[in-house]
Amino acid sequence: MLSMRIDATSTSLSWEWVGDRWRSGSSWIAPYDHPALEFWSVQDSQRVVFQIRERVPGQSPHSPGSPRPVSTRAYSEAVSRAAAWERAHHLIEITPNGVTVSTGARCPAPVYLTVKQGALHGHWDVTHLRSTTSRQHLEPVEIARLLARTGHYSTRTAWQGVSLLTERSSVWFHDGEFRVRMPEPARHHEARELAPHATVLDGYERLMDAVLADHHYIPERTAIELSGGMDSSNVAMSLAARHGPVLASGALLQNGAAGEQQVRRRDVMIRYADFRDTVLRATDYLPLDPQHSPRVPLGPHEEIYIAGHTRLLSEWRADGILWAAAGVGGDEMLSLPPEPGPPLVPDDLPRWLTSSAFEALQDQESGIPPAPPISDSTLRALACGAPMYLRAGVWPLYPLADPAMWRFGQWLPFEWRRKKHLARARLQRLGFNEEVTHPTLRENFHDVLHQALVRFAPAALRELLATGSPLLDGEFIDADELATAALRLEQNQPTQQDGMVTHVLRLHHALI
Repeated sequence: MLSMRIDATSTSLSWEWVGDRWRSGSSWIAPYDHPALEFWSVQDSQRVVFQIRERVPGQSPHSPGSPRPVSTRAYSEAVSRAAAWERAHHLIEITPNGVTVSTGARCPAPVYLTVKQGALHGHWDVTHLRSTTSRQHLEPVEIARLLARTGHYSTRTAWQGVSLLTERSSVWFHDGEFRVRMPEPARHHEARELAPHATVLDGYERLMDAVLADHHYIPERTAIELSGGMDSSNVAMSLAARHGPVLASGALLQNGAAGEQQVRRRDVMIRYADFRDTVLRATDYLPLDPQHSPRVPLGPHEEIYIAGHTRLLSEWRADGILWAAAGVGGDEMLSLPPEPGPPLVPDDLPRWLTSSAFEALQDQESGIPPAPPISDSTLRALACGAPMYLRAGVWPLYPLADPAMWRFGQWLPFEWRRKKHLARARLQRLGFNEEVTHPTLRENFHDVLHQALVRFAPAALRELLATGSPLLDGEFIDADELATAALRLEQNQPTQQDGMVTHVLRLHHALI
C-alpha cells in the first residue's frame, strides 16, 4: 500500500505533498495510487501522522495534500481513530522520539521494511528493498523454509535485516535503532451447536454479501478469478447476486480430461452469471519457460505460475479492470482443527537439501507472530500474491480471508466444514448440477508442473550448477544431489520430491 524512505533524523514537520507523495528533505512517503485507497495527514506542534487505507464505500475519499495543522487534542483523537480503522491500512507517525509504522489486521498488500545508511526504507514489493540491501546476508531459517516448503507467516524474509510488517504489529525506528512490537494473540473460537431452525446457508450468503459491501470497488471494473473451485465459485456467485451481469471473470485452464471438465463447469457458471470471460491455457505459460520469464525481479515467495496469472491481469487491465476478487482463504475458513503432525526428519526432505539447511529448519518458531485472527497460511498467500496484483495496477479483494468469515467458519459444526460441505451446498441450492458441485476429477496444476519439470528444469539446473548460486555458496543445497535430480528429469523419471526443484530454481532466480 505504500513505499517510503525516512531519515533517522527526520523529525521535521516541514512535510509537503509534492506530485504523488509527501516529502520532507530527503525523506518521502508514497501511497499506492489506486481508487480503492485514500490517504491523509495531520500534524500538531511536534508530531505528524500519515495514513494510507482502504476507503469506506459510498464516501468521497480524502484529497491528497500536505499535513493539516490541528490542535494537540485533535491530533491525538485523529491518531486513535486511525489506529482503530477496521479496513486495511498503514499508519506512519513521526515524533521527536522516532518513527512508528503500524498496520491493521487486514493485510491484502503488506509492507516490507529495512534500515540502510541511517534511513528506514519500506515498500510493498520486497525486491525494491533488495537494491538497497545488496550487501546483507541471506536469512538461513527463511531460506531453508522456502526450500523445504515449510513456510510460516513470519517477520522473516530471505534477507537478514529485511522484515515483513505482520498483521496488527508495529515497528519503531530512531537513530538507526529498529524495534518490532507484536500484538496480543487474536481470539479464536470453538464450533457451536446450531440453534433450532438455523439456516446456515442464509447466514453464509448474508455474511459474504456484508463483507463485499464493506469494500469500495466499481462492479463494472471488477473481475473474479473463477478457476471453478468451490471457493472462487462461491465468491463469484455472491458478486453476481449483488451486481448482475456487469462483472468480468477469468482463469488459467488445465489440460486433459480435468481441463475439459473445468471448461464445462465454468461454462455453466458463466452462463448463469453472464460474466464476460477471459481464459488462458496454463500449458501456454509453463513455469520455468524462458520465453515467459517475467521482465521484473520477483520476490522469493511469489508463486511459480506467475507468468500465466500476470498475463491474465494484463488482459483484464486492457479491459479496464481495477479490482480482482479471488477465493483465497476458503480452504482455511472451512478447515477442521489441525492435529499435531510428526516431527520433521531428514527423510521427509529432498536429498539435495543439506544438513545445514535441515539444522536451520529446527528454528521454526523464530520470527513467528502471535496467533492472527485468520490462518497463517492465508496471510502467507496474501503476502505472496500482493506484488503481482499491484504491479498490474489491480487491487485484490479476498472476501473469504475476512476475519468475520473466518470466525463464522470456526463456529460451524464440523459436518458443515468437512469436504467443504457448506460451499458445495450453497452452489447446489443455486441449482448447479452435480459436476459443478462434486466434480469427479481433481483440477490442479500437477500435469502442468510435470511438463515444466521435464521440458525446462534440467537445463535450468545445469545452468545453476555451472554458473553458481547463493544457495550453493550458503551451503543450502548439495550440487551432486541436484545434478542427479536433473538427470532423472532428463530421463522423464522424476521422483515425487523432484517436483520441488521448481522452488530451488524460483528461489535461485530471486536471489541472484
